[in-house]
Amino acid sequence: MPMTLPINSNYHDKDAQTLLEYLPHLQSQLSVGEEEVAFLRRFLRRKEVQATMKSYKSISILSYRKLRPVSMAAVALAANALLYTHDVVAKRDYDTGNCNSKVDRQREESNVKVVQLVKKDEPLGVTIQENENTGIIEIARILHGGAAHRSGLIHVGDEIHEINGIKFMGRNPDDMANLLARITGPVTLKLVQRQEEPSQKRASNTRVKALFSYDPKEDTIIPCQNAGLSFTRGDILHIVSQEDPMWWQARPEKDLEGMTGIIPSQLLQERREMLQELTTKKEVKSRRARSVSPCKVSPRIPRSKKVKKVMYQAVQNGEFEMGNIPTYEEVELMKPDPDHNRPLILAGVSNVGRNELKQRLMGSNPSQFVDVVPYTSRPPKSYEVQGREYNFVTRREMESAILARRFVEHGEYKGHLYGTRRDSILSIVDSGRAPILTPSAKALRYLRTSEIKPFIIFIKPPSSTCFLESRLKYNAMFTSEDGSATPCSEGIISAVIEKSAKLENNFGHLFDFVIVNDDISRATEELIKVAGSVSKDLQWVPAAWVE
Repeated sequence: MPMTLPINSNYHDKDAQTLLEYLPHLQSQLSVGEEEVAFLRRFLRRKEVQATMKSYKSISILSYRKLRPVSMAAVALAANALLYTHDVVAKRDYDTGNCNSKVDRQREESNVKVVQLVKKDEPLGVTIQENENTGIIEIARILHGGAAHRSGLIHVGDEIHEINGIKFMGRNPDDMANLLARITGPVTLKLVQRQEEPSQKRASNTRVKALFSYDPKEDTIIPCQNAGLSFTRGDILHIVSQEDPMWWQARPEKDLEGMTGIIPSQLLQERREMLQELTTKKEVKSRRARSVSPCKVSPRIPRSKKVKKVMYQAVQNGEFEMGNIPTYEEVELMKPDPDHNRPLILAGVSNVGRNELKQRLMGSNPSQFVDVVPYTSRPPKSYEVQGREYNFVTRREMESAILARRFVEHGEYKGHLYGTRRDSILSIVDSGRAPILTPSAKALRYLRTSEIKPFIIFIKPPSSTCFLESRLKYNAMFTSEDGSATPCSEGIISAVIEKSAKLENNFGHLFDFVIVNDDISRATEELIKVAGSVSKDLQWVPAAWVE
C-alpha cells in the first residue's frame, strides 16, 4: 500500500496536502505505476512547488482588480521566466543550485541503475576518473570489445556509487581502479546515469602502421596502465575510437575480436617527441657551454630578450614540423598488379651483403628481377662497362636532368654526381618486371612515393660473433672507401653493426620487412620468398597510394 509522507509544516500548502492525500486513490483508479506516483509525491513535496502554488492563488484572488503590467518589457520578462520554468520542469531538474552538494538525492533516486556483469579472465574494459566539480568517481572511457562495452548498459559519464556492495563515494580513484582489476566473477555495479542520453558515435575503421614502439608500463602519464596497448614499430593497428584527442582506442589488426587498449594519439606523441628533441638539444648546448666558458654563473638575460615558449619557437625556426615526426601512418590494403610489379629496395649499410643478395635474387629469376642502373658523372674505371655498373654521362648532362626533376634521388661524392632516374625505374615496371635498387639511406624518403610504390627490405647484420663466423665461412672480402678489397676483421664488423643500428633508428619506420643476413644462403632464400609474396599477396601501403 503506497504511503503518503507528511509535509514539513514550515512551508506546507493545503492544496498540495490534499493532492498528496488523494494520490493513493488516484493510483488505484488509473492503474499507474509506483514510479509515476513516487515522482508526483516528490514533486508536490518540493518547497519551490508549494511556494509557486501559493503565489498562484494569491494572484488569482487579486485578478478581479484587473492588474496591468507597468510596461510591455515586464510582460516579456514574465514570458521568459515562464518558458524557463517550463524547460526546467520538462527536464525534471528541480535542484536549487547548491554547488557544494556532491549528489542530488532526487536525481539519484530517478536515475540510478544496477548493472550485473560476469567478469572472466579479462579486464572490465573501463577507465575511471574523479570529477573535479563533484568529487564523484565516474566512467572516463569504455574500451571497445570489453565486458562493459558488450553489455551496452554502461556509458561514459556514469557515476559509480557501488561495486559488489563496496562504496565508491569518497574513495581514492587509484585504489578503486586496482579494486576493479582484481574483481572476478559476477560484478554488480550501482551507477547513476549521466543526464544526457549518450550520443551514437560511428566506430572508426582507420588502420595505421605504427612508426614507433610503445610500452604502456613505461608511460608515466597514461590514464590507466592496465588498459594500455603495447605495440612494436611496424605493427598494423585498427583505430577504433579517436573521441579523446590525447588517447585513442586501438586493437592489433590481427586481433579483430579482442578488447581494445588505449594508445597515445598522434597529437600527444608528436608533442612528446618535440619536447624530447628540444630537451636533448638544450642539454647538449648546456654541456658545450660548460666545457667552453670559464664562467660559473650565467649572465642575467634582460626581460625583453628572453626566449619564447619552447614549442612555438621550434616550429617558427623550422627545426622540424609536427607532421614529419614518425608516429602513425594511415594505411590500406593494396591488391598486387600482375602487370606492374612493385620495385624492391634493399636498404642497408656498406659491407652488410646487399649487393651479394641482389645478385643472387636476380640470378634466381633473371626475367623477373632487373637491376636499376644508376647514373654518374665520374669517368668509368677499367673494368666497368657502360650501362652495366653505371650510365656514364657528363656533369652538365646530369645537372640539366636534375634541374628538370628527372632524378628521384641524387647526390655528390668526391666531386662526382650520382643518381637514379625516374624513367629507369618506371620503364622496368611497365615491362612487367620488378626493379631492384640499393640506394643510400637518405634517398629512401624520396623514393617512397605514390608514383613508385617501392617495397623496402632492410638488410640487417647479425650479432658480432655470428657476423664474424659467417663471413669467415665464405672467405668474405669487404670493400674499403677507396674501392679496394679488405679481409674481414672485427673492427670492420663493429663499424658495420654500429652504422646499421643508427640507420635502423633513423629510417626504420620506412621499412616493410627486415632480413638478418646471418647466413647468405638462408638470407637469400628468405629474400626470394618475400620478393615473390610482394607480387602475389595483399600489402599494407600508405592510404594515399590506393586509388
